[in-house]
Amino acid sequence: MVNMMLSTARLHTAASGKTTLVFWLFALTHLLFWTGLAAFVRGNLPMDSIEGSMWGQHLALGYDKNPFLNGWLTALLNHLSHHSSWLIYFFSQLSVFFCFLAVWLLAKKMLTPAKALASVMLLEMMQYYNFHAIDFNDNTLELSLWALAIYFFYQALINPRIRWWLATGLFLALGMMAKYYTAVLIAVMFAFMLYARAARWQFATVKPYYGLLVFLAIIAPHFLWLPTHHYITIQYALDRTNTVPDWRNHFFFPAQFIWQQIEVFLPAAVLFGLCFFSPSRAKAQDPASDVLNRSFLLFTGLGPCVLTLLLSLCFGWDLRAGWGMPLLSLWGVLLFVYLPTTLNRKRMQWFIALTFILMGCLGTGYALSLLDSNTPSSANFPGQTIANTVTQIWHNTYHTRLTYVAGPRWVNGNVAFYAKDHPSVYSEWNNTRAFWIDIAQLKQAGAVFLWNISNGETLPAPVRVAFPTLQQTQVLTFSWQHNHHHLAPIEIGMAILPPAS
Repeated sequence: MVNMMLSTARLHTAASGKTTLVFWLFALTHLLFWTGLAAFVRGNLPMDSIEGSMWGQHLALGYDKNPFLNGWLTALLNHLSHHSSWLIYFFSQLSVFFCFLAVWLLAKKMLTPAKALASVMLLEMMQYYNFHAIDFNDNTLELSLWALAIYFFYQALINPRIRWWLATGLFLALGMMAKYYTAVLIAVMFAFMLYARAARWQFATVKPYYGLLVFLAIIAPHFLWLPTHHYITIQYALDRTNTVPDWRNHFFFPAQFIWQQIEVFLPAAVLFGLCFFSPSRAKAQDPASDVLNRSFLLFTGLGPCVLTLLLSLCFGWDLRAGWGMPLLSLWGVLLFVYLPTTLNRKRMQWFIALTFILMGCLGTGYALSLLDSNTPSSANFPGQTIANTVTQIWHNTYHTRLTYVAGPRWVNGNVAFYAKDHPSVYSEWNNTRAFWIDIAQLKQAGAVFLWNISNGETLPAPVRVAFPTLQQTQVLTFSWQHNHHHLAPIEIGMAILPPAS
């Protein structure tokens, strides 16, 4: 009997070691594959990465759309890589990598090693975790921050130690400083502690409050900053969700949002059904899949999505599909916990091989869609060429550094990132949005005003009145990168504000 038990333990250890090896192979392959692919096929950074770079030129406790984390991290990346785009793409996929790691560590506590591995690899089939995550923004950051916060929260519940609560507070605070949407996850975690008797008793101990102190210490400076900047990030969030009042909004927007998330999840669900689902088989309980774990998964895996839908239902909020990026990370685990499955060596081998093949197919499809695109794409925007041209015109005329550019943030943000002078951006010619700009200094140093005529942008009349020395408008024409389908050229309006001296 003892020999049989030892033999079983050795088999389990060997299986666990193999699945761990496959996990690291999968996660590192994903990291390097999608980083390299983005750096190779994209000739220009995406919009949100350009915006984060623009913010990062001026370290502040908040910006006009989001708190500070995105801007600060992008500033660090630009400093380390001297404004090279590859490191930004790497950090985008690094966020996905840590999401995979956190889900893997959590799933192993609730499932067999093979099921835990499969539940993570299923995420590769969802666009939020591959080409959608190429853009380094607050949603991409939430992938890792939410998953890590959930994992450490679970650790704090089952093994109450101060370090787990400190880590929970840290990652929830960083999530809040990436995007206020993290408040939904915090609300769900608090609700679970009230619901679960095994967790409720910790309210009477000091340990959770260490985590709370870390959380408050990190977010406090931003919330002290807010009143001095007209609550600009909160106002932006409200503006993004508000629409023309209509009773149908309360039903249409939540229904649209959940359908968008189902569309993202569908490829993973189909792959799960083909490889593992066995409706005729009785649902086998995994050793660690007890009541606490199952309720924890329901709260943290589905709770944020349900709460989001309820908020939209109550207030009629318009929800963006991309806001759902951090919501689906535990859905693969939920499939294995709640549905009957058949998982053997052959099925697992086919699943692993198919996942790697599909990763390659998704990457190939993404590359072809950009390299042979018949529609305008940010990936093929000639940001480097525009930046070089504008900088050269300025240097030839004034023989000094280009310190400022002004106008809509996309084209001007590209100049700020790609130009060797890395000028500051007076975005939208708006003092509230670009609070880091001193108008007197801008007039003293001079600036280039740019706008995209092809997108219907114009130089507003009040701007010309505010800057009476602004010179006559010039129209610069640029071709798209990889322009195999002869797309119409991009027309950029340019007006120069000469230096006061």
